[in-house]
Amino acid sequence: MFSRRRVNVGRVPLAAMLLALGIILGQWGMAGAAPQYTLSCISCHQMPPLDSATRDPLTGAFKGNHQAHATATVSSCVKCHGSGVTAYTTGHRTKRINMNANINSSPAGGAYSRAFFNQTSVPPAVLGNCSNVNCHFEAATPAWGGTAFAAPSDCSQCHLVAPNTGNHPVLGSKHGNYLGTGTGSCLKCHPDHLSDVKPFAHATSVANRGIKVQFGTAPNSGGTYSGNGLNFLPSQNKTTFGNCSNLYCHSDGRGGAPNTIPTWGTSLDCRGCHNSNLASGQPMSSGKHTAHMNNAGFIGTNYGCAECHASTANTDTHIANYANHVKGFVSISGARVSKNYNTSNKTCSTAYCHSDGKGNYKSIAWTSATSLDCTGCHGSDASPDPQFSSSVSDGAPNYVNAGVNQAKANSHRTHVKYGASDCASCHANTTTDGYSIKSGSTSHTNNTVEVYNGNGKTFTYSNDSTKTCSNVSCHNDGSLFTVSNNAPQWGGSLGCTGCHGDASTLVSNAHAKHVNTTTGKGYACDNCHNLTVSGSSTIVDPTKHGDGTVEVAGTNVTTWSGTATKTCASSCHLTGTPVWNNLASGACGTCHKALSTTANGLIATNAHTAHFAAAYGPGMSSTTATSCANCHVYTTDTAATHDDGIVNLAAGFNKVGTCTNCHKQTTNWTGGRVTCESCHTTAGGQLSVINGIPAPDKTQAATTGHGQFGKACTDCHDNNSNHISNALGTYPTRLTANLTGSLNTECKYCHDNGTRVATPAYRNMSTHFLTKGGGQAMACNQCHDPHGSSNLYMIRTSINGQNITFTDDVNGLVNTTTNQGLCQVCHTQTNYWKAGVPENNHPTTGCMSCHKHNAAGGAFKPNTACDSCHGYPPAPRAVTSPVTFGVQSNWSTAKFEDYSGGGGAHLVGAHIPATAKPSDGWANCALCHNGGRTSTTPYHIKALPIGTHINNVHVEVDPAYRFSDTSFIVYTGAKLVNPPARNATGSCFNVSCHFKPSPKWSIER
Repeated sequence: MFSRRRVNVGRVPLAAMLLALGIILGQWGMAGAAPQYTLSCISCHQMPPLDSATRDPLTGAFKGNHQAHATATVSSCVKCHGSGVTAYTTGHRTKRINMNANINSSPAGGAYSRAFFNQTSVPPAVLGNCSNVNCHFEAATPAWGGTAFAAPSDCSQCHLVAPNTGNHPVLGSKHGNYLGTGTGSCLKCHPDHLSDVKPFAHATSVANRGIKVQFGTAPNSGGTYSGNGLNFLPSQNKTTFGNCSNLYCHSDGRGGAPNTIPTWGTSLDCRGCHNSNLASGQPMSSGKHTAHMNNAGFIGTNYGCAECHASTANTDTHIANYANHVKGFVSISGARVSKNYNTSNKTCSTAYCHSDGKGNYKSIAWTSATSLDCTGCHGSDASPDPQFSSSVSDGAPNYVNAGVNQAKANSHRTHVKYGASDCASCHANTTTDGYSIKSGSTSHTNNTVEVYNGNGKTFTYSNDSTKTCSNVSCHNDGSLFTVSNNAPQWGGSLGCTGCHGDASTLVSNAHAKHVNTTTGKGYACDNCHNLTVSGSSTIVDPTKHGDGTVEVAGTNVTTWSGTATKTCASSCHLTGTPVWNNLASGACGTCHKALSTTANGLIATNAHTAHFAAAYGPGMSSTTATSCANCHVYTTDTAATHDDGIVNLAAGFNKVGTCTNCHKQTTNWTGGRVTCESCHTTAGGQLSVINGIPAPDKTQAATTGHGQFGKACTDCHDNNSNHISNALGTYPTRLTANLTGSLNTECKYCHDNGTRVATPAYRNMSTHFLTKGGGQAMACNQCHDPHGSSNLYMIRTSINGQNITFTDDVNGLVNTTTNQGLCQVCHTQTNYWKAGVPENNHPTTGCMSCHKHNAAGGAFKPNTACDSCHGYPPAPRAVTSPVTFGVQSNWSTAKFEDYSGGGGAHLVGAHIPATAKPSDGWANCALCHNGGRTSTTPYHIKALPIGTHINNVHVEVDPAYRFSDTSFIVYTGAKLVNPPARNATGSCFNVSCHFKPSPKWSIER
C-alpha cells in the first residue's frame, strides 16, 4: 500500500510526514521498506560521517573525528558502537548514541566518559570524550572532535618515537647507532603507514593482533619476527617479545644465520652474528676466512680482522666505523689486502701473500670454491715453463728458469721429489712435509727465501748471492751412477749423464744388452722405466726418481717381479721370464711358446685359438711346425727383425687385410672372430677358400634372403659348432638346437609364431605334398632358399632339377610360353597346368587367390568356398547411388564384379542379405542359381577367370518363387557370351518377388 501512495509534501506538515515515516520504518525496519524506498545508513548520514567544526546542513557534517576512524562500510562502526549497528532499523533513532563499554577490546574502564545525544535531532551542549582506550596506546586519548592528526608529525600522539624500551633506536643504543633516532628509523622494522589512505587507522589493531614487525627495505628485505606481543596499555606489562630472523643486519655478513638468534632487549657482540679469529675461540669459516684466520698450519700464522677490514674494525671485537658496518657490502682494506682489491668480483690481485715471492701475483677470488695449495701461489706464473705441470711434485714454483746468478734462477723441477727430496728438504724452517707450512713459522710470507736442510738431507748452502750447494747427500751414484758431486749452482743442470752416465758406460747387469747401441738393442730408458722417464733424458714423474726404488714398467714390460727376484715378463720375452742379473736366463729358446708339444705350450694370442683349437676353425695341427709356416716366415735372433715388435708374416698375409691363401676379404687378426659374411659373400671380395674348399656363396642372404628382414646368420646357425673340414658337406646346416627336429621345424619356429613374424600373409604356412591327395610332405627348402635367390620370395631358380621361368609376380606362377613356371615344373598328375603341357581351361593369373600357401589341409589346396572365385556376392561398379560393402553386416566379403554387369543387383538386401558370409554356402545363391553348384553340372562350370568364360554363367530362378502358375519363371533377355562379344544382362519374368515387371539386372549392361 505504501509503495502506491502519493505523499503531497506541500499539504502535509514536515513533522507529520517524518512521524509517519518513522512509524512505518519502525514497523517494517530497513529491510521492510516499500520498494521505492531503499534505506541504508547513507540514506541519513554519510559513511563515514563527515567531520566539521560546526554542523553543516548542506553536507550533514558535524563535529567529530569519524573520517579518521571509520570507513564506508558498516563494519567499521562496530568497534565503537557494537555489533548491533549491522542490523539497525530506523528504530535506532532513540536520541542516544550507543557506545561499547570497552571500545576496541580495551581493558575494563575504557569507555566514553559522557553519553551523547542524537546529533540528528538536538545537538548536545558538550561532546563526550574517550578515556583509557588502547587505540591511543602510550599517550592520553585526545578530545573527540579535536584537530585531526597529521603523519608523521603526530605519530607521538599515540606512542613515543622511538620508544625508550628494549632495543629501540634511541640515542646511544646499538640500533640508534646504525638506524638513526628519527621517525625514519621506525620504517626499518615496522610498516610504513604514511602510504595508507588513513595513516592512523592501524591504531584499531591494538589488542587485536601482535606487534607488526616487517622488513621491507634493503638490506633487510624478507626478514621475519617471531614475537607474539600485544599492544596493551603501558601500565599493563603483558607483552612477550620474540626475535628476528633472516635479516642481513643480524647475519654472518653473507646473509646467513647468525651464531646467536637475537632476542629483543638483549645485546650481542661481534661473535653473536659472525665468528671472529682463532683467538676468540670461534674461528670464521665463510668464504676464505678459514684459510686466513684459522690456518696457521698452512700459511704460518692466523690473520686478524683488522688486517683485511681496517676501515670497519680496529680489533677483532671492536667496530671502528659504524658507517662501514652492516651496509650491504664488505669494506676491504688493511695491511694484508691487495692495493687494487676488486670489490665487484672480490679478488686480490697484487697482495704479497698471494705471490710466488718473485713478483708474480695470483689473482684470488674470495668466493672461489677452490682452495689454494702450495702451487696456488708457487705454481702460478703467468707464462710458466711448459715442462711444469700444476702439481707440487712437478717442482713448483713454475716460472721459467732464467739461469744461474739470476733472480729467477729455478731448479725446483729437478729437486722436488727428486732423489727423495721435497720442499722440506731445503726449506725445513718453513715446511715439514712440502705440502703445509710449519705451524708458528715466521719464514713464510716474510719477503725472504729461507734455505735450510731437513727431511734427512744434508748439504751446505753458500748464500743467496751465489746460490750454490756443496756436499749434497742426494747427488751420489748409488753404486750404479757415475759420481758428479761438484757444487751445483741453482739454475744450472747436471743432466742425466751427470749421475747415470750414457749408453756406452751404463753396463751393469743386462743394461748393455738393452741400451748399448753396439752390442745391444739400443733401447731408450723409457722402454723399461716409462713411469719415471720419457725417452732417455726427460723425467715424467719426479716422485719415482731418486726415491731409492727402481720402478720397472714400459710399453714392452708386462710384469716385473721386483728387486728380490728381478724377473721380467714382457712382449720382448714372450713367455720367457729372464732374470735381470743372470744374463744366461735370457738365452734363445726361453721366450717363445708355439705348439702344444713345446715346453711353453700352444700359443693362444689373438686368433691363434680359432685356427688351432676352435671347433668352428680350420683345425690346423698343433703339433707340427708346418702349421706355423702356413702364415709365418722365420728369422734368427741376430736379425734386425728380431724383437722389433713386428710379426713376420708370409707373402699375402696381413694382420689387418687379406690372407690370400684362405680369406680373400679383409680380416683383423686382433679384432675377434670374422663374420659369416666375410667368407660366404662376395660383397667385400671373393669367397674364402679354406682347406681347398670354397665357402658356399650366400651373398644374397642380406638383400633377398632373411637378412632383408633383419635376421643375422647366428639367428639360425650355431657358429660355435663344427664347421670347416676337409670335405664339403661334413657339417651341412649347423642349425641351433631350437631349429632342429621334424620336417620344417626351422621354418615353423618363426612362421608359426606371431611374435616373430608379424605379417599374417607369411604366418602359419601349410606344407605342400609330394603326391596328389596328400602323402609325404615337402620340405620348405625344396622351393625356397632361405639365404635368398634372384627370384621373389626366396624362390629357387632351379626346382625338381629344372630351371623355372618366374617373373617375380605372385600372379605369374605358370608360364604359357615355356610351360616351366614355378608350379608346372613339379605338377605331373594335376588336372590343370601339367608340367610341359599347354592348358587353356584354367586361369593363368591369380593362382594364390584360390591356392593359398596357408590353406587348411595342405599348402595350395584349392579353396572350394563360394568366395574363392568371386565375391560373396559380386558387387556392381556402375550404380545410380553409392553403395558400400566390406564390413560386418554390410556384405563383409563382397568383391567387385568379375565382368561388366556381373555385379548387378546382388547388393540388394532382398537378394543377398547384408549379413551374408561365405560360411552360409550355396543357400544364399540357390534362389537364382537353382541349376546346381557342382563342377560337373552344366550350370556351374568352374572355368576361370569368369570374365573370359561368361557363357558358363547360368541363371535359373527357383520355381518356388513363381508369381503365376500359368507361366514359367525365367531370367530372360540376357546375352551371356564370352569376349570379345558384348554381353548383356536380362530380367526376371513371372517372379513373385516383383509385383510388376522386373527391372533389368544391371544398369551397366
